[in-house]
Amino acid sequence: MIGDIIELQEKHLATAKEITAILKEKFSFNKEKKIAIGIAGESGSGKSVTAYAIQKVLEHEKVKSLVVQMDDYFKLPPKTNHENRLQSLENVGIHEVDLEMLSKNIDEFKKGTLEIEKPLVNYNENSVSTEKINISDYDIMIVEGTYILELGGFDFKIFIDRNYKDTYENRMKRNRDEQSDFVEKVLEIEHQTIRKFKNNADLILGKNYELVNPNL
Repeated sequence: MIGDIIELQEKHLATAKEITAILKEKFSFNKEKKIAIGIAGESGSGKSVTAYAIQKVLEHEKVKSLVVQMDDYFKLPPKTNHENRLQSLENVGIHEVDLEMLSKNIDEFKKGTLEIEKPLVNYNENSVSTEKINISDYDIMIVEGTYILELGGFDFKIFIDRNYKDTYENRMKRNRDEQSDFVEKVLEIEHQTIRKFKNNADLILGKNYELVNPNL
């Protein structure tokens, strides 16, 4: 998503090294198979930094990975989507996201398609366009987002076990978050959906960003 700010810290890279070691042992990185990794969690939990930290560590392993953000797949641009939520809290949920298109892009990647066409959100311009990405050289697709573990097709699933109350400070530091009772209500609705994904994860990161339950 254009306009998002990603700041990698040493703790993110340290955790990414642990995760990459698990991935390397599990998949061997033999380049014979395209791998899709899903990272889910609540707003501000660290999904994006985890994805990009893993990507950076994989670079040192000579493994090329593509990070895909679920935020690009919202059906409405950010500010318009917020206005839609203000009209009714019933507009909050998985149905806001084009998971069908995201699933299609994951399938295309795993099948070895040379190019995918995906949505691209520009937060500052409040717009959604499309972009084409040549994926022929990528070995791994890392998909991060609140609802992405609703989808099948992932070879490895990571869940960050930090709820919206735990991540309040992180959310306030981001350029696109605001502080209001309404936003907290939205996050509580999302929480009720997202928390179920924990049971479907291969690896869980705890409140302090530590590996707490590698289900390998």
